[in-house]
Amino acid sequence: MDEITVERPTAAHREYPRFRLMARIEHMVLLVSFTILCLTGLPQKFPFSPISQGLIAAMGGIEVVRYIHRWAAIVLILGSVYHLLTSFYRLYVGHERMRMLPNKKDGQDIVDTVAYNLGFKDEAPKMPKFNFGEKFEYWAVVWGTAGMIITGFILWNPSAYRTILP
Repeated sequence: MDEITVERPTAAHREYPRFRLMARIEHMVLLVSFTILCLTGLPQKFPFSPISQGLIAAMGGIEVVRYIHRWAAIVLILGSVYHLLTSFYRLYVGHERMRMLPNKKDGQDIVDTVAYNLGFKDEAPKMPKFNFGEKFEYWAVVWGTAGMIITGFILWNPSAYRTILP
């Protein structure tokens, strides 16, 4: 019988994860909760659409859809709070740099990337672990999630907010 040999990865072929395990879990929580919120929230926003009516029926009716939507919202909020707490911990206790904040190099990288893509430069700019596009996407998710949470609370209990907002 032939013997099976397992090669150990050499330094040149070794894999390094881009994100730590908990960051990957955070991404999955965000992905799943946001997707569920879309699948349950849009049919509630547009209830007369045939697609919405089909989705609501497939999920067991409007009460079930509302229940699922609220639980997905709670998961999104808990994931966001966890992200904020771990970010503050890494910043103030671990003294890590805030690599997701935009800086001057990002501005220069945008200019250099456009110049490279238009053929005015021969080489693409060398960028750090998180480039300007990833930072833009991160902050879009942060502000989008904050907006979803705030408006969600308002829609969850509109009478409580009528005293504050007309």
